[in-house]
Amino acid sequence: MTATLTVDRLSVHYDDFAAVDEVSFEVPAGSSFGLVGESGSGKSTVLRAIVGLAPESGGAILLDGRPLRTPRDKGFYREAQMVFQDPYGSLHPRQTIDRAMAEPLAIHGIGDGERRITRALD
Repeated sequence: MTATLTVDRLSVHYDDFAAVDEVSFEVPAGSSFGLVGESGSGKSTVLRAIVGLAPESGGAILLDGRPLRTPRDKGFYREAQMVFQDPYGSLHPRQTIDRAMAEPLAIHGIGDGERRITRALD
């Protein structure tokens, strides 16, 4: 299932510090989206808010026009995950790509892993 992600005037504040101030964008279903900016500009904070790891101080995060619940439900995490920019902190250097891709499928109880992995790699 793919869905349109809408971030509408999202703000994230920590005490008196505005880490993100009224950011808006939309990612249509089935498309790719890159979030770029200077170090410290709030890219990771926006992503953390989307996945429910940073507090939303204002605005809205919508999936197919419906607000995301806090905390996010298990189904959300089957469809979305963060990809960290430091591959050495995210990927085990001695683990094959097949095994790295199989792990989340096993965690979420998703069957037919080998076929899914082959299709994704193709």
